[in-house]
Amino acid sequence: MGFFGWIGRKAKAVGNAIANAASFVGSTISNGYKSFTGQSTFEEADRLYEDVKRRFEEHKRYFESEVEKLSSEIETQVNSINNSKETIKKELFPAFAEKMRRLKDIPVSDEYIREYFSGSTLKVDTIKAKAELYLIDFKNNPFKSNALAIISLGFYTRKKAKETLEKVKEEKKRLEEEMARMDSELTKLRRIKEALELIAEYYLSLIEVYRKLLNRLDNSVNFLMIRCISFARKLVREQMSIKLLPKSQQAEIMAMVSVSKVLKNMVDRNITLEGKNETISKNISEVKEEMRKQKEKIIIDAA
Repeated sequence: MGFFGWIGRKAKAVGNAIANAASFVGSTISNGYKSFTGQSTFEEADRLYEDVKRRFEEHKRYFESEVEKLSSEIETQVNSINNSKETIKKELFPAFAEKMRRLKDIPVSDEYIREYFSGSTLKVDTIKAKAELYLIDFKNNPFKSNALAIISLGFYTRKKAKETLEKVKEEKKRLEEEMARMDSELTKLRRIKEALELIAEYYLSLIEVYRKLLNRLDNSVNFLMIRCISFARKLVREQMSIKLLPKSQQAEIMAMVSVSKVLKNMVDRNITLEGKNETISKNISEVKEEMRKQKEKIIIDAA
């Protein structure tokens, strides 16, 4: 039993050795043939194509999702700014003119520039099909490709495989540039969103300040009315003069006039210009900085 077992083990070892040798020879021959025909170069090109296709399509889906989300957020801020403009032009300015009517006639227009945002204008290209890049295809046309290799002794197919690899590399470079353009567009949209958020907040805070100033104006006008009636027993416009108010109340009315002019300039300013997002982003950044300074001035005047 031991002798025959020893023979069996030796026979098995020899069989494994022969199988491994055959596998190695087969692999060597296969790799050599692929190099001879150019198939190995083609397979490199095919792997590269599939990899860049996957990365590009994932990036494009991410880009489209982010554009949709950012555009919605920007639209929310644009609506907030438009609502603030409408409040200033149709509610606050008429209220100011009505309160000042006994002192001075102030013309008021309810027209204002509405803001619009049309979304991203970037047109994203697509990846070229394999048929546009592959000059030879061992994967889908193996018989034809191998036949051409045999007929041309591999010269033709190796040349076409190398050209295919170069074309795929060029496409990879083009798509990487396209992905960089997408990233740049998202950066611009994020800047626009952040700037508009601040501008919308500026409008809301300035409306709050203006309402407080309107309440103070009420007190000043009522003071003059009571003074006028006390002396003349009737309202006389000539006696309704700002100069007759205490210095502090005169300063408040002058601040109110100054703030109104600033707000009018802000409301009449077109923030979201029509055009490329690069231009819009630059303009919004400028407006944001200008409004920050105006807000500081208004708060100081209203203090």
